[in-house]
Amino acid sequence: MSKWKGFFVFEGIDGSGKTTVSKRIAERLKEKNQSVVWHREPTDGNYGKKIRSFLSGQATLSPKEQLELFVLDRIESVNSVILPHLEKGSLIIQDRYYYSTAAYQGGKDLSAEEILSLNENKGFPKPTQVFFLDLTPEEAKERRKYRGGTEEAFDEDKEQNRIYANYMKILPENTVFLDATQSIKSLLDAIQEIIEGEIRS
Repeated sequence: MSKWKGFFVFEGIDGSGKTTVSKRIAERLKEKNQSVVWHREPTDGNYGKKIRSFLSGQATLSPKEQLELFVLDRIESVNSVILPHLEKGSLIIQDRYYYSTAAYQGGKDLSAEEILSLNENKGFPKPTQVFFLDLTPEEAKERRKYRGGTEEAFDEDKEQNRIYANYMKILPENTVFLDATQSIKSLLDAIQEIIEGEIRS
């Protein structure tokens, strides 16, 4: 069980809508006078910028280098943002966490399960609740095409299928799976009800 009551993580493959949904739910909670911090990983710090350069195709990283950067970025993220705000009693609404690292980087060298264990053994705080925006890789591909922008490192069909399969192996048992094809209002209403229930409990 998580030590923290206010740490909510949003996961999903590219195009699932988790960034939009997590930002909107943070706004809703702020409107109810909650102290809320929206946060994302990779961060905008030095390590996070290197990861984003790789994701956008501007830099090349080996699987080992990718994993090292994600862990270094997360150490900084936990120590400078997540723990200080949780300790103050703020809610953290987070776009991606170590489940993403396990799902995306899990492969021939290290399995998704091994990467998950590596992160959990670092003592990173466990989320109160994980929300998974569930969308098939095919549906996500259509969304990404509609959205436009530059193709990223993991956009190929076989990569998205691998990532989705990895997620199914490593997400915690109490993960809330949300049908990402439903309306944004339906998603936000369902998420808000769960978060407010957790805060009150």
